[in-house]
Amino acid sequence: MSDAAPPSTPAPAKPSEEPTAEPRWADRGWYLALEYGVLARDRFLRRLPTLRELGRFQELLEPGGKIRYRNLFRAAEVKDAWEALTALQPWKEHVTCYLRGHEVAHREVHEVLWCAGFLREDAVCRGGLGDRDAKKATRFVGCPGAQIRISAGTWDLDTPERRHVVTFGFVNERGEYDFDREAIAEFVADRGRSRLCPASPAADPSAFAAAFSKTPVRSLGWALIAELSDAQVERLGDALVTEHGLAVVKGTPEPPANSEIELRRMRGKIQAYLIVEERAIRATFRLDPRVEELLHEGTRLRAVLVGEGYVRRDDGHYDHELRFVLARRVHLGPADQIEHFAGYRFETFPRATAQYEAWAGRVASAMGGMRGTSE
Repeated sequence: MSDAAPPSTPAPAKPSEEPTAEPRWADRGWYLALEYGVLARDRFLRRLPTLRELGRFQELLEPGGKIRYRNLFRAAEVKDAWEALTALQPWKEHVTCYLRGHEVAHREVHEVLWCAGFLREDAVCRGGLGDRDAKKATRFVGCPGAQIRISAGTWDLDTPERRHVVTFGFVNERGEYDFDREAIAEFVADRGRSRLCPASPAADPSAFAAAFSKTPVRSLGWALIAELSDAQVERLGDALVTEHGLAVVKGTPEPPANSEIELRRMRGKIQAYLIVEERAIRATFRLDPRVEELLHEGTRLRAVLVGEGYVRRDDGHYDHELRFVLARRVHLGPADQIEHFAGYRFETFPRATAQYEAWAGRVASAMGGMRGTSE
């Protein structure tokens, strides 16, 4: 009797623990398929030779022996697609249209082909003017259903289908007018005609949004306003509404009544600067400690002279004093440097200016250079 061990039975293979891969779908780019059967025979047969020459023509045999026809068009063939759709116009109720694989109404396909095939040169969807009067035309970018106005005026336009570009705008900490590009891309992505038109500038929503370039607020001819931040306001408390004082050193000209002054720390000392005359005021100050603290940290504060009075010195004598209150908001002039107002928040108010129109023209030019959807 043999002592050999019986042959071992192979262990059953373990099922793979790898997750099943999701099917991968290839992006075929933009295409239009028109499908139709044999229509009003005599008239249809007269047009069939023309239809055979447009796009990629196929004859499909259905169960039961019926013949259906299909014309397939790519993005470069939109004018041929328009010709085919026009030839089939008498039988439009019997024509099925597929754009990028999705069934789309005949009327919508008609509008897409007209825009992409015959209005593309005018670039109206890219902020172009075509043959319109530049002074009267309203410029939009994007396709109907998701358009952004770049013309001046109607600044508060904000509907599900149309918004003004400034409704996406804000002033950043460098005094530049900037945009929420993520929100712009989301607004135009796969909405309105942009998801169907091969010439749409919003075919790539991120590239579309990137065309809205930031620019210094003052380069648009708009006012730049600096406002104390919530944290600064909280630190100052009622020192914002309290009157403070400065006593001008003898021999120094006093500033005019109601003048705007700026308080700043220079070479370790607090100084006052007369804005309208662009000169320093030699003076001693009576300030709330909270104001002094901010100034010594490097914050600049604006104030307005509101009156005058007398203040008693420690030696019993009285000094003539100019009274002032701090300003929360400052309209920055061309000479004011943004970095001097670190910690403030900035805002502006849009208005029609030649500089803004020039910026809008640059946006339109950037849109004009964009390609449509993949061909």
